[in-house]
Amino acid sequence: MLYVLGRINGLSSGYFDFSIYHYISGFALAMHFVLWMNNLFLIPVYTSTLLVTLYPLFSLPIEVLLFSMKPRGIQVAGLTLCILLLTLYLGIEGLSLNLGVLEALLGGLFASLYFTTGYYARTCVREPTTTYAFKSYLLAAVSTGIAGFLRGSNLLHYSLVTYVFFILLAVVPMMLGHTLMNYLLRIYTASLVTAISFGEPYGAGLLAYILLGEPLSIRQLILGTIIVITVFTTIIKTKEPRYPGDVETPCKRIRGY
Repeated sequence: MLYVLGRINGLSSGYFDFSIYHYISGFALAMHFVLWMNNLFLIPVYTSTLLVTLYPLFSLPIEVLLFSMKPRGIQVAGLTLCILLLTLYLGIEGLSLNLGVLEALLGGLFASLYFTTGYYARTCVREPTTTYAFKSYLLAAVSTGIAGFLRGSNLLHYSLVTYVFFILLAVVPMMLGHTLMNYLLRIYTASLVTAISFGEPYGAGLLAYILLGEPLSIRQLILGTIIVITVFTTIIKTKEPRYPGDVETPCKRIRGY
């Protein structure tokens, strides 16, 4: 679909010319989903989604390290408060040493790496959305397939309904959600773009409550909301939109000149 859209927009080449950042992006995206899907068997859907979608929390320090962006006082204070709140949440829920929690946090870390790489590709390299997304998704699919093969997973024994859900996962979160976010990375930083995902825990938690019968307490909702508001406020108050003419300095820093 991305290939067809690119051809419609006049992009007939570059779809199979891979650079190192494409491999990093594809692998990071694959690990994000592999870890996320696995921890859903270990911890509740709401907690899993809450932890995974905290990747803006990881994006801020990654941007500081890679692009030499100087953190402001409110950023340091916000990140510290988020860590304390997250520790409190996990302690209250009795999940501090849970393997699912570790996998969810690592899934969020890989997601932040994926989006930060996308920021580099879209802003510094100025690669079109369709070619970057096509290559990243293709390499992520290959990496996920290899992971499934190594784990001995059989992808051919599911029901038709399951395959329909597979297609919906590819179309809605990936083609619509991730592709839109990759487009926005040409204008905004990764930590600001990924803040779009903060609504996911509530939708996922509600669906898990309705379809799977998973309990969802007021305490979980309140603590989760406080964490999300803290991260969101930290990002919104400290990140300005980054337009095409305003990107040369961070791009030069990551290139080393």
